Amino acid sequence: MKNIIYILLIFVLFSSVVAQPKRVDLVQAGSLEGTTFKNQPVRKIAQNVIFKQDDALLYCDLAYQYTLKNELEAFSNISIIRGDSQSIVNGEHMNYFGDSKLAQITGKNIILTNKTMRLYTTILDYNMASDIANYYKGGRVIDGLNTLTSNFGTYFKLNNDILFIKNVVFKDGKYTIYSDTLNYNTVTQIVDFRGPSTIIGPNGTMKSDKGNYNSITKQSDFQGRAQIVYDNFILKADKIQYNQFTHYGYATGQVEMYSPKDSVTIFGDIGEYFGLKGHTKVYPQALMQTVSGGGKDTMFLSADTLLSINDTVKKQKQMHAYHSVKVYDRKNMQAICDSMVSDRIDSTTTFFKDPVLWNGKNQMRGDTIKAFVKNKKLNLIKFRNKSFMISKDTLDNYNQAKGKNMVVYFDSSRVQKIDVFENSESIFYALQEDTATNGLNKIASENLTVRFKKQKLKTISFYKKPKATFVPVQDINDNITRLKGFKWRANERPNLAIVMGKYYKNENKIKIIQDSVVRLHKTKLSTPKKKNKP
Repeated sequence: MKNIIYILLIFVLFSSVVAQPKRVDLVQAGSLEGTTFKNQPVRKIAQNVIFKQDDALLYCDLAYQYTLKNELEAFSNISIIRGDSQSIVNGEHMNYFGDSKLAQITGKNIILTNKTMRLYTTILDYNMASDIANYYKGGRVIDGLNTLTSNFGTYFKLNNDILFIKNVVFKDGKYTIYSDTLNYNTVTQIVDFRGPSTIIGPNGTMKSDKGNYNSITKQSDFQGRAQIVYDNFILKADKIQYNQFTHYGYATGQVEMYSPKDSVTIFGDIGEYFGLKGHTKVYPQALMQTVSGGGKDTMFLSADTLLSINDTVKKQKQMHAYHSVKVYDRKNMQAICDSMVSDRIDSTTTFFKDPVLWNGKNQMRGDTIKAFVKNKKLNLIKFRNKSFMISKDTLDNYNQAKGKNMVVYFDSSRVQKIDVFENSESIFYALQEDTATNGLNKIASENLTVRFKKQKLKTISFYKKPKATFVPVQDINDNITRLKGFKWRANERPNLAIVMGKYYKNENKIKIIQDSVVRLHKTKLSTPKKKNKP
């Protein structure tokens, strides 16, 4: 037991000896004068003064060395050069504590350099034991093409990090970042911002509470409900990644995209931006809202995937919707199909693969449907191949018209006229003052035209060899009330809740989406005022 204690005592004593810091030794001076200060011996050293401690050389014009405390006070042309060429130059005054290896330096033009990095400040504490430097009254770092300024900062040499705090500004020629707290690595040249930050780039302005920016690869990763404002749209998401070289962006988590010019908002789980092509894709469970009529009219469109094309080279401006497409417009129409293309240049929308449209009590279908808008109002719809229209009258009878092709004309969003072409057939009920059925008109002809007034059947015109049959009400039976291909699909007609899906809250509170649009539209990211360089 005594041997163990003896060994431990030797170990402690040996450790304390090893841990003793080396003294600050005088290497060179032009003059040396001994004196006392507060009853302590002091050496006044002047002219080309050089001190040494471990791998550090300390230069100055004048110094007072406190030999008993292993400390010194230096004045004028202060420099510290270490074995790795790190130096502090242009200091005017320094207190150096040899035991802790702490240098406290003041001066108008203090410069701390390390390889490519230069730190400019007026007050600097540099601990050479931990290789940590701090500035307290403003500092500026220049590292290659990158410039960073802040009120406070800490430089960690061991991991090449610099922590900037309060009124932080980063510039690299492409981006300017304004932040409260920001970390920069001098080797990777990656910027990590850890508080509310505004990023201004050549294509827009970004805002985020957390993220990073690689100044070499130009890759940005934003988190904390990030937001990007470009000239033609606003993007919000929980996470946004963007590469300035490839112009590719990837957003996830409650994605919201708003185009002020088109009054269009798109919601989804994932968003991708292909800047070189001018393509934006949102999926899955994507929802698009279009506001018109001064905010009075709103159309909702949902699909598995929405693809927006804004190609200025090819002069294309389209919206593509893929799979399980549903459209809800309270005043104009409702629709379903597998895929859809909306062309904003010629104001047309084409529906593909088993499309069905509803307007009021009218149901219309065809192999392909193309809708035309004029003055932001539905003008006409063209149906191509296997066209079929079903319209309920006031007694819930099914009036029908079919043919190869069909054109439906609208007035104030109501069906005004229908032209049916090639092998047309029709069934229309004759009513007595909308209260009783008189009979059924069944007519076949090459072409036919149906006109409506106040959403009620007005006249039917037949062209080229019409064959008409009138069936009295007492002779009407199920065998003659349906044209071939008849299918009433009211159960598939989308309502607001179906179209909005998970975004739906309450039909009486449609404003949940509209308010979000207003918030996006009113978003103004002001650029922080420029600070004077420290």
